[in-house]
Amino acid sequence: MEFTLSTHLLVYEELGHLALAALGASGYPKLEVWLAEPHVPWRNAAALSAFRGRLADYGLCAASVHLPFYPSVPELLEKNARWSLIDRSKQARKEAFAATADGLHAAAALGASCGVLHLGWQGDAWNASTEDWAREAVAALVPVAKEAGVKLLLENIISSGTRVAKLVELLDEIDPSRHVGLCLDLGHAHVEGKVLEELQAALPRLDHLHVHDNDGRTDSHLAPGHGTIPWREVLAALDAAHYRGYAALELRDGSRGHAGCRATLTQSLTEVAAFRTNLGLGESPNRNVGGEH
Repeated sequence: MEFTLSTHLLVYEELGHLALAALGASGYPKLEVWLAEPHVPWRNAAALSAFRGRLADYGLCAASVHLPFYPSVPELLEKNARWSLIDRSKQARKEAFAATADGLHAAAALGASCGVLHLGWQGDAWNASTEDWAREAVAALVPVAKEAGVKLLLENIISSGTRVAKLVELLDEIDPSRHVGLCLDLGHAHVEGKVLEELQAALPRLDHLHVHDNDGRTDSHLAPGHGTIPWREVLAALDAAHYRGYAALELRDGSRGHAGCRATLTQSLTEVAAFRTNLGLGESPNRNVGGEH
């Protein structure tokens, strides 16, 4: 298992030179790039190519991406503008599909091996129609992902239709050749009260992890060890399964960008370092992100 860092932690700001310098000094060179504007210019081919070059300048690379599910951070915060592949509106589903397909090609342009997909939003009410729309969307995205050379990964997002058993059922039906995998979000599984059970159910299709913590009630995206997930049991299960994929640290900035990228990274990765030390996961690569570059 290799820890990577999701840029979700810095989603409230553009990943310009200051943020990339801080990430480059963090000791986590492999990132899960969060595709949201203006955080990352993922819908502009020239700007995205330049962004990949800037990543390399700071010793960074995109190991994976989180596929987009809203147009931009300001539009989400100010207008609640969202994309959903299971929206009741056919036109809205069409727009969400186009954005997801563009996101897969953006992942390829960044050199990422996989892209994590949300089917809808947390708390969605699932029914026969939403299940049909989810199947249709994933089936149509499989050839897009194959063409892009990016593995599509479905994530459990705290909704009845995206619990692991439902996602496995969907994939067994439409993807028997196993081109699509699962991203198990451990924090989300914990909120639903079944993190160890969800992990066991996911193992046959498990390709990726999202790592964060919470109190079992609120999806707070805390650093691991700062909530109530039974980490020793989780890690033992992963070790027994010989899991060797990425484990993306998907932490949240409680200041919503006001603390600044260096302070945010320093605080979060110091907490992660303590977690890794306490559980014998090896010395954290965390360096002084607050220093000069």
